[in-house]
Amino acid sequence: MEKLLNPNQEVMDFRKFNLLFMILLSFITLGAYIGVWFLQHKQRFEEFSQKTKLYFGWWKFFTIFSFVFLFIKLFGSMVLSEYGIVNIQSYETIFNFFFIGLLYYSIFRLKDCLEEEYDLYLNKYLLFFFHIFYIQFKLNQVHSTSER
Repeated sequence: MEKLLNPNQEVMDFRKFNLLFMILLSFITLGAYIGVWFLQHKQRFEEFSQKTKLYFGWWKFFTIFSFVFLFIKLFGSMVLSEYGIVNIQSYETIFNFFFIGLLYYSIFRLKDCLEEEYDLYLNKYLLFFFHIFYIQFKLNQVHSTSER
């Protein structure tokens, strides 16, 4: 685990992680890994995000239900009727809109925290399209420059 220094010389631990593996996990889990990523970094984000609240209770809720919907998508046809599957898909669509809202709220709050606490510049357009992958890329970049 790497240590990242902010300008005030406070130490923050961030794990360097392979981006291709993150993307692969996200595709395999149909996006549920995004919630896992936020929950893995919960303690580190809470330490410096006193002013900007990230709602990790919601991330727990959405991560659990993401895996439930993934499980239903994979095995639901064995148990549910066509009507049941259509019902679940409508709930999943509503769920996905709330999930995307929480994702974008969280990454832009995180952007504000990281830029305020550390010497990081996060492009808002790249952040919009690549969300956690872009944040992890920037954190990995900071580690590689601090090791030199």
